[in-house]
Amino acid sequence: MSTAEKHAALFAGRWVGETQGYDAPAHIWEITQNGPNLAIDTRWEGESRSMRLHATALADEPAIMLGETKAVLVGAQHFVIRGWDTNDTRGGVGPHYDVVFARPGLAELQSAAMWEAFNAANPLADE
Repeated sequence: MSTAEKHAALFAGRWVGETQGYDAPAHIWEITQNGPNLAIDTRWEGESRSMRLHATALADEPAIMLGETKAVLVGAQHFVIRGWDTNDTRGGVGPHYDVVFARPGLAELQSAAMWEAFNAANPLADE
């Protein structure tokens, strides 16, 4: 199994995403793996309609790429996508917000603290 396939396997399964800094419904993701490639069935909490996204795992770090957007694994229970919650859901008004995805359960309660620690350790280049 390649390193990219091992990284992809870390993302497989169910995740619950919490927008940081804005009150939004949870992002519910079901991720399946096929080698280094991932299929993501995503929907908003409380909605039954879903859409499919595709991602590819990176070989050099535990992260995946959704087009030009990187999702970075932080431990075994969380990953972060900076700027994922766009203002498209708010009529084009306002900034984009980071989303922390957690495994369902206790890890969800740790999302905000994990996000603060992640940002402290990984400041944005323009800060």
